[in-house]
Amino acid sequence: MLEEFLNQLAATSWIEWLGMATGILGVWLSIKEKVAAWLFFIICYTIYVFIGYRVGLQAFMGMNVIFIGISIYGWRKWATTKRVDNPALKPVRTSPRHWPAVGLFIVIGTGLVGLLLNQLDGAKLPYLDAFATCSALTAQWMLSRKQIETWIFWIITDIIYLCLFFQDQHWPSVILFTVFIGLAIKGWKDWQNNVSQ
Repeated sequence: MLEEFLNQLAATSWIEWLGMATGILGVWLSIKEKVAAWLFFIICYTIYVFIGYRVGLQAFMGMNVIFIGISIYGWRKWATTKRVDNPALKPVRTSPRHWPAVGLFIVIGTGLVGLLLNQLDGAKLPYLDAFATCSALTAQWMLSRKQIETWIFWIITDIIYLCLFFQDQHWPSVILFTVFIGLAIKGWKDWQNNVSQ
């Protein structure tokens, strides 16, 4: 097992390392509420579009294309709220009136994406994968709007991906998603202390 772990680390390409590093840096900067986080997210997601294309993971590639769009939106939104007199600087709780839309998106999205993935040859756990994808899209959208619940959705998503990669014994991804879970817990705690009421 250790030998396989070391072999996988040695076989990880520089572009994958760059994707992981920019992803971790982007999450760290978003916890600190730095606008620069979005630049690193865009670099990370662009790399993962390329990796998804290279290995034939169309759903993964498509999700990262959407993430690039949300990241551009988040960058603009965070940059325009950086004025000192603007109360939108602080994280906020998701409005109760938005929760039904969030729930519908996740339920309907999981069903539709899961059905699509189920039609593809070699799809593993298509509905769990679809749920993780919809949870990640929800998390990314909430992050762009500085909604504190983003961290809960990232924790859920990262735990699912951690389990999937652990099952496949893809150790670099296990390490990455373990780090992401730790960062998401830190983000939840830090933003709780800074949330606008």
